[in-house]
Amino acid sequence: MDSTIPGKASVRALRCLGVIALVVASAPARAQDAEPDHIRGDIARVEASSILVKTRGGKTVRLGLSDELTVINLTRGSFTDVDFGTYVGSVAVRLDEYSPIVRDSLSWLHRGFELRIVDEQLRGIALGHRSWDLPPDSIIAHGWVDDMETRVLSIKYGPTEQEETDVDVPRDVPILKMSLGNRSLLKPGAHVCAGAQKGAGGQDVAVFLFVGEDGIVPRL
Repeated sequence: MDSTIPGKASVRALRCLGVIALVVASAPARAQDAEPDHIRGDIARVEASSILVKTRGGKTVRLGLSDELTVINLTRGSFTDVDFGTYVGSVAVRLDEYSPIVRDSLSWLHRGFELRIVDEQLRGIALGHRSWDLPPDSIIAHGWVDDMETRVLSIKYGPTEQEETDVDVPRDVPILKMSLGNRSLLKPGAHVCAGAQKGAGGQDVAVFLFVGEDGIVPRL
């Protein structure tokens, strides 16, 4: 599969999302980039160069908006939009059972907490499998759908059988579409997941923002 990403906007998205320390094939994170804090909540107020976010823990955090801010839009999708080769991402936890997908070696099955169908403009973003912080012991995987067994997807991110993660997508979890957005999505009440780093003055600065539309709460 081709994991290159055309367009300046997509390159900018990779650079900003790279600070999460996810493995991105065409734009790896720089060693000096610290992994950002993940701030999840609702926008309480929008100002000229910052937003106030009321976190899920009840705190209010001011986030500066960097010039390099990348906004990712999450809208409603459908499992019927998933096919072989579709580029997807999912947060999941490993189960103590093997995947029903038959291959030369056994693979652990993971239960997905959401599934994101990634726009073709962002194909290749965050390619790989790594630990995540929500929920505990969770992982996040991005890649192309290499195999399907009912609602179990093989998310593949490399040429070998070891470079794929099998995720069961329950019928009651959100199926979302993920695409590049813009700052017009930043409105009071919007549900967000932000990646924030300390700026030169010690202020938290958002380098990326996932914004859910139509009441969608990002589960990243």
